[in-house]
Amino acid sequence: MSAKMEYHFARRLAALEASATAAMTARVAQMRAAGINVISFSVGEPDFDTPEPIKQAAIAGIHANHTHYTPTGGTLELRKAVAARVTADQGITYGLGQVTVTTGAKEALYLAFQALCDEGDEAIIPAPYWVSYVEQAKLAGATPITPQTTEQTGFKLTPDQLRASLSERTRVVVLNSPSNPTGAVYSAKELAALADVLRDHPAIIITDEIYDAISYVPYARLLRIAPDLAERTLVVNGAAKAYAMTGWRIGYVAGPQPIIEAIKAIQSHTSTHTSSISQDAALAAYTPNPTVEAAVTSMTAEFHRRRDLILELLATIPGISCTVPDGAFYVFPNVSALLHRPLRNGKICTTSEELNLYLLEEAHIACVAGEAFGAPGYLRLSYATGSEDIRIGMQRFREAVLVDHA
Repeated sequence: MSAKMEYHFARRLAALEASATAAMTARVAQMRAAGINVISFSVGEPDFDTPEPIKQAAIAGIHANHTHYTPTGGTLELRKAVAARVTADQGITYGLGQVTVTTGAKEALYLAFQALCDEGDEAIIPAPYWVSYVEQAKLAGATPITPQTTEQTGFKLTPDQLRASLSERTRVVVLNSPSNPTGAVYSAKELAALADVLRDHPAIIITDEIYDAISYVPYARLLRIAPDLAERTLVVNGAAKAYAMTGWRIGYVAGPQPIIEAIKAIQSHTSTHTSSISQDAALAAYTPNPTVEAAVTSMTAEFHRRRDLILELLATIPGISCTVPDGAFYVFPNVSALLHRPLRNGKICTTSEELNLYLLEEAHIACVAGEAFGAPGYLRLSYATGSEDIRIGMQRFREAVLVDHA
């Protein structure tokens, strides 16, 4: 009998944490396959259909045999449309050499970290943070520096925190507004204050604006307020959230041409480009169309209604407190008062991660524990699901955490 095979993996994997959101999605799928009625608040994707003109553009692309390789970073037509979109958004002119289309905004971020960071560099990533920021920074060899924002500041980085986190090793600063997981949206005044600090340091800024269309307050962009920072700012965005196109895998990054060229050089040896058919769909998304624009407006209005509903229902659960998110489609309730005390059937959870698993097994609702976002004591719930599921799910939540006096 042959000896057991021993596998040796790259050292960079030793500190890598698997995506908690992806893991929960897989767990929910397994439970549903076993016949368990799980209501999921864990998935960060709209539950709406992609607008019809976008789907029709993809179908037309198939019939036109647009099924071959495209240039690295996307077709000429799509890059023109993206450059026009970014120009309109930021108020700064972007040329074709300043944008590249990627396989989702996640790849845009990954490629940016790979192009910019070396061993020994630091990346400032305010917590709570989206799960992949810190892991992508580590994969690029950088050390994540994660200043902890609080409910008192609306989960937004303050100028003093930013200043204290910067060092001579800081290579990248990540800003995400609206935020995943908190739904926080920076105001123009808050961005201006951060810009004042950033002007004194040569770090590259990555502003992740993937949820920009889903804001319930006036939306401010860093480069609208501080256009002088454009020469060291990367804007990351994509079609996933605004156009209900998560599965199409369309993202982009825009910024200084030398950085974009470095990103494209890596891209040429990895994905080369996203699906040619997805690019046809994205072209339709980024080409002005009243039908598409009306669909985006309608989706955002519905998310706003669902936000108000889930906040109302969370407020009825003893031990829960929650800030009001101004954008995206997440609530981030503080559940620390539910820890270290008996729940239904005498169950005691000592961490939000334990509480999250308890809710999955006991109440059949799926959330994501705050530990995944660098914020123990919280849960992230996505309300990108139907209102009836929200009502039923919050009732299950309430029943699961009340003490059983029977």
